[in-house]
Amino acid sequence: MHISAAACSFSQPSIRSNLCNMFSPLPVTVLVSIAALAFISGDATIVHEPVAAAAAPSSDEADSIDGGGGGFSLPLVRRRSTTTTTTMIDVAKEEIQLATAIAAGDKKLLVPLYGRPQGGSTYLVQLRIGTPTDRISPRYVLFDTGSDLSWTQCEPCTNCSSFTPYPPHDPSKSRTFRRLSCFDPMCELCTAVVDGGGGSAGCLFRRRYGDGGAVSGELVSDVFHFGAAGDGGGYQLERDVAFGCAHVEDSKAVRGYSTGILALGIGKPSFVTQLGVDRFSYCIPASEITDDDDDDDEERSASFLRFGSHARMTGKRAPFKQDGSGYAVRLKSVVYQHGGRLNQQQPVPVYVAGEEAAAAMPMLVDSGTTLLWLPGSVFYPLQRRIEEDISLTRRYDLTHPSLYCYLGNMTDVEAVSVTLGFGGGADLELFGTSLFFTDENLTEDWVCLAVAAGNRAILGVYPQRNINVGYDLSTMEIAFDRDQCDRV
Repeated sequence: MHISAAACSFSQPSIRSNLCNMFSPLPVTVLVSIAALAFISGDATIVHEPVAAAAAPSSDEADSIDGGGGGFSLPLVRRRSTTTTTTMIDVAKEEIQLATAIAAGDKKLLVPLYGRPQGGSTYLVQLRIGTPTDRISPRYVLFDTGSDLSWTQCEPCTNCSSFTPYPPHDPSKSRTFRRLSCFDPMCELCTAVVDGGGGSAGCLFRRRYGDGGAVSGELVSDVFHFGAAGDGGGYQLERDVAFGCAHVEDSKAVRGYSTGILALGIGKPSFVTQLGVDRFSYCIPASEITDDDDDDDEERSASFLRFGSHARMTGKRAPFKQDGSGYAVRLKSVVYQHGGRLNQQQPVPVYVAGEEAAAAMPMLVDSGTTLLWLPGSVFYPLQRRIEEDISLTRRYDLTHPSLYCYLGNMTDVEAVSVTLGFGGGADLELFGTSLFFTDENLTEDWVCLAVAAGNRAILGVYPQRNINVGYDLSTMEIAFDRDQCDRV
């Protein structure tokens, strides 16, 4: 949806003029944000309620942040697929198309990259905003390690995306809602008046994204209520949080059941910063859900977003540095290998950095990007190696020549592996569904490479599946540990 200042119409004149003017031309610093974790269908005509993860945390994880030694675990909610489903090929095509457009405009690709998430693989956080909770509808938001400001659609929202079945949040129903003043340390932009010209000065926010999307509104504060796993679990975390109340919004973060973003990036307004925790982790299952899944099926995958002492910090660690609002590790090597255990090829280094720490390539670790992105100087030699060894016929899509798909299935590529070597001695081996994806909706078998060429390195959420990823903010390290995420 195209948004212009002329299209804006709010009941409050000052909000209309200030928010809509935010979309006048700006100096272009492009934030390309979030497609990933959210494989969400753009078709919201058929509503299937999100399904809570089946497995509950252990008893020690049921404590609140105040009563459990500073830790808590939020159950992630999976969304069932709708009748019309956006496939993984659609997601990859759109993400590549967005990145290509940015590169053509000579703009730096920054994390995170919005795309269209795929039905059946979406993990969302459920919360209620405001008090009392019995008057407040639940919200479902994406969690994004590349964003520094949480936001959701709010009333009045006459210029907002309509791709979600949930109405905008109504702050008038909350007795704990308050607008942030210009003197608040969280304030980014200030307007002279709010409330139709009769109120005091208020704080505004805005975010622009490289896909053309944008969001703006008021910076406000209210109580976030996060539910515990299972029915009747009550609320395991209730905390006053500053966030963006979006009145003008055109963003791919609002699709399917998502109504906004829970920001886990670096920055003063970040949810993690406001909580004051020094670590968090997540583990995204590789399995997907379908309409055949039974609500009572105990084999359904489950996942949790863990904070503080509940965060799982197992595995090897790689130091990170702040990169915008995101986390960047040092990529020191990319090594390719092909073959089974009995006929394993010698590892082939595709990229090796110099001995100096500064020579290593920064790689963003982002839950808001789908694919594994590598610079062309690394991607194309890797792609040629893979193509030579799998010996499959390439299936060209003339509209998306940068997407590499082949006539075959996952069995044909099971011998391919790529190991990413990071600073600090950590490494991450990617293979199978970490490197390739298929599309069961096609009439013939296709297998596609979940890696693309860009102008920088990004570890998206697809290659992070079945890997426990832990962020230690005190030591500035990220821990990687391959795991069966539906069992933790």
